[in-house]
Amino acid sequence: MLGKLFKHEFRETARVLAPLNLVLIAITLIGVILLGARFLQNDIMKLLAVTCMMFYILCIFALFVITGVYLTIRFYRTMYGSQGYLTHTLPVKTALLVNTKILISVFWCFVSLLITIGSVFLLVRVMIGDAWNLMSFQEFNAEMTAAFGMKYGQFFAILGAMLLLSCVQIILMLFSSLSIGQLFGQHRILASIGAFVVFYVLQQLAGVMMTMLFGLRFMGQLTTEAEMMFFASGLYRNLMLSGMIISLVFCIGYFISCHYITRRYLNLE
Repeated sequence: MLGKLFKHEFRETARVLAPLNLVLIAITLIGVILLGARFLQNDIMKLLAVTCMMFYILCIFALFVITGVYLTIRFYRTMYGSQGYLTHTLPVKTALLVNTKILISVFWCFVSLLITIGSVFLLVRVMIGDAWNLMSFQEFNAEMTAAFGMKYGQFFAILGAMLLLSCVQIILMLFSSLSIGQLFGQHRILASIGAFVVFYVLQQLAGVMMTMLFGLRFMGQLTTEAEMMFFASGLYRNLMLSGMIISLVFCIGYFISCHYITRRYLNLE
């Protein structure tokens, strides 16, 4: 039954989200062809190049907005809306229903993120052309080590983990907000938005406190450039790692609240 549940959820979400990601892939391939042919790099086509760049950015923005809105609406309708009566009659535990929707939603968010990163990387690679060589990587690695206190391999490994954790966090925050909102008899959407704003503010406060904890207030006491660089590199590394820990704590809180409210205080429309 669990496999059928995953298959059904994936198939239903893929009908909307798969074409969106395919559109971005198609736009990327067109951009690679145009850049590779140097079609947009002469003076006459500069206006068209700017227009294409704006359209590309709008496509990326639309991809994430539509993905987030669609997953949010689908979760609410199938769990707490009119379709929730059918969903909760399935012979599976509520925890499995919630986990299935969380995992599928995180999957689509992360897929969109990977496609976007790959798209930008591919277009930049074509634009750079012959300047892309081993020496540039070595120089970049040295600059990365000096600035962040870690090599680019370590940096991108931590960055990748942070991006994945961010996908999980935003999905769980949205779903937890909806879970709180459905507790209200009226104005559920406003209550969900209010819960989301509160969660966002709490996260920002945690980030500010974390930054202060790692000693930004002591930077004025550093006198030499070497001291500043050493302090900054250690600060960036500690902030990234501690940021992941804070995100994980929030994720656990959102996950528990979403499960607990849905299991104990389900309030269908």
